[in-house]
Amino acid sequence: MIFATPTGCGDASTSNVTDERGEPDVDDESSCDEDGAPTEADILNVTAEFVFNRMPSHLIYISDDSEITTLIDRETLVDLFRPELIRACKDLVSKDKILDVVRQKLRYAALSHRWLSIGEPTVPGDSTRPGFIKLSNFCKKARDYDCRLAWSDTLQELDEAIRAMFKWYRNAEICIVYLADSSSISDFPEEVWFYRGWTLQELLAPPRIKFYGKVWDELSCSRNDKEDHSMLEALSQNLLYFSPGLSKRRTTRTEDIAYSMVGILDISLSVAYGEGERAFRRLMEGIMQACREWQILAWAGPHAPFQASIPSSPLAYCAFDKASANMLSPGHHIMDRPSKLGLELEVILVEMMLQKPTPQRPREKRTKTQAIPRCDITFLPFSQWAVAIVNYQADESGKRGGVGKLEPTKEYLCFILGSSIHSAYGGWQKVETKKIVIIRTKREVYQRVTTVWL
Repeated sequence: MIFATPTGCGDASTSNVTDERGEPDVDDESSCDEDGAPTEADILNVTAEFVFNRMPSHLIYISDDSEITTLIDRETLVDLFRPELIRACKDLVSKDKILDVVRQKLRYAALSHRWLSIGEPTVPGDSTRPGFIKLSNFCKKARDYDCRLAWSDTLQELDEAIRAMFKWYRNAEICIVYLADSSSISDFPEEVWFYRGWTLQELLAPPRIKFYGKVWDELSCSRNDKEDHSMLEALSQNLLYFSPGLSKRRTTRTEDIAYSMVGILDISLSVAYGEGERAFRRLMEGIMQACREWQILAWAGPHAPFQASIPSSPLAYCAFDKASANMLSPGHHIMDRPSKLGLELEVILVEMMLQKPTPQRPREKRTKTQAIPRCDITFLPFSQWAVAIVNYQADESGKRGGVGKLEPTKEYLCFILGSSIHSAYGGWQKVETKKIVIIRTKREVYQRVTTVWL
């Protein structure tokens, strides 16, 4: 693989078509009527819009024999393909067809892989780095899919890549996955790629994906492994039963637990390495602003620093058993009104008393009693207790302070709340529990809702 300076893709001379702000530098006055054949200006405008908004900021340009590769930016990409695109579009009778031609000519392959601890190349021709062979083989596979352009996240500015990565994988012609620990599908249960946080979006985003093993051999006979039956069976846990969240996947940096989810959840989040667990709290705040489903509150365990309504990590969403999973199916919405200071929530509030479980005497027959939420109350500074029921059926008025309804035998998600005149923040506070708390009623209940801040 040789590092080279890019040249034009055709006979026509090339020139920069973007100004210093990255905007197309073309003369709009040369465009013809809306329904006429496309002009050169039309072609360059569509090309620049596509490149600057839908493609990675840096791509590898690959020669026909895959031996010469060049790292190019967006401006160079437009300039490089300009003659070829003009020729390809000259016989079009409508401007509406330009985008199809541009999309076909500018197809690129994306690489999904696990980074080496050291030695990932930052330019395609850096043969001194241990990851060079991996990048070289990737470019060869990209050409097998008729892609003259390729993208690897090792060649990208960090901040933009994190925020746009899901879109770039989605727009790729093919996502080539390199599994460094696998020789066949049977190795998937032990393949680390399936347990990393970043690779989840790389599995979900691209419509076409191809898996290669440790020596770059194909792991199926299909051109697209998302259409291969045996491969789908092996991937079923990730593809067929996927639910948003990282659950048991791991990232090296604490912040990446949040950053690797922004594309999957379509949340805008600025990147600030060094913030630690605050990144996940900011992600959850963004989700709560956009999400109106009560299921987002179905978590248990430690809460985020200074924010009792937000869990400290995605693992908090694993705190329910299979018997309670049906309760999380889509149902009634809650009338939540999040704010920057916390979560304002309208709930059905039922005050109660908590008691420590009575120690069972030896050989004493266990009797059935009403289920009581279990939590360690030894050191909790609360004198009042309540259950806050979240997913009640709201009345049709949609107004604040309405009446909520509970139906018999149905399961409802609740929080345990505590309050005391000595509480640091006053009012009700969410009590940490080891499991999600669920409640049922024996009869139909109507009760006016109460607003609480968490």
